[in-house]
Amino acid sequence: MFKILKQPYPSNLVQFDLPNIKAASVAGISVFLVLVLLRPFGLENYRLVTIISDALIFGFVTFLGVSLNLSVFKYINKRSGALEENWTVGSEIAVQVWILFFIGTLNSLTDHFICKHPISVSIFFKWLIQTVIIGVFPSLIFVFIRQYRLLKTYAANAQVIEAKLTISEPPEIFIQEQTNSAIYFGEDNSDSDVAINPATVLYISAADNYIRLFYLENNALRNMLVRGTLKGAEEKLVFYTSFYRCHRSYLVNLNFIRHISGNATGYKLHLEGTDELIPVSRSLNNEISEKINTILVA
Repeated sequence: MFKILKQPYPSNLVQFDLPNIKAASVAGISVFLVLVLLRPFGLENYRLVTIISDALIFGFVTFLGVSLNLSVFKYINKRSGALEENWTVGSEIAVQVWILFFIGTLNSLTDHFICKHPISVSIFFKWLIQTVIIGVFPSLIFVFIRQYRLLKTYAANAQVIEAKLTISEPPEIFIQEQTNSAIYFGEDNSDSDVAINPATVLYISAADNYIRLFYLENNALRNMLVRGTLKGAEEKLVFYTSFYRCHRSYLVNLNFIRHISGNATGYKLHLEGTDELIPVSRSLNNEISEKINTILVA
């Protein structure tokens, strides 16, 4: 169980591929339907018009609560990227439980200020418990089903892509063909910036206002930190078609790919000469397959 909680998970709570309004609307409509159709917590004793009225109110409160939380999480991720990079199944469950508690608090306040019911500690906890009971099991089921489905899909697709790879031409031959090529990757023209043959570069990673180049020298993996951006490096490598921006933090030389694996968050590229796993952004999953077909398939 704990092993599953530590597995990576592509959360829609922190990524930008699902609009806030859509996710919040689904949550609000779900609450409305549960209250009207199932009528839990004694609602069956009320008139239908009262049930529908209350369901609309609490459905809208759910919409506001989910929308506010999604906006906060996505803003944090946009500023740092830390949430998306380190997100796991356990993180997703913890945040969804937090959102349920947040909505439960809003429900308690709504019950007091709109429905004019008295507020107390016992009533407050009653709303929390009711909200969690309604939402926790559908949330858990959705998380585990989605994680399993994505893991199975990406693992299978990775095998299909990998079957198209060719390793008949080792990187050394490719490097020797371009020994006269060299690029200064830094932007400050400092003494620490040296010219590097692009064909020897495995990948380039972003490091704040710097980039770190990982390249081969005398058949050994070296790395160098220079001031610059991945966008700048990408522009300098525009005529080297084997380089591909597969992630916002990585620029990879597809000629060095030797293995592709997949988990619930997408594909991972395994390169010759390094244990570093290069992630592929989910939005580029189809594109990376086409790129590999173009560059690497004989």
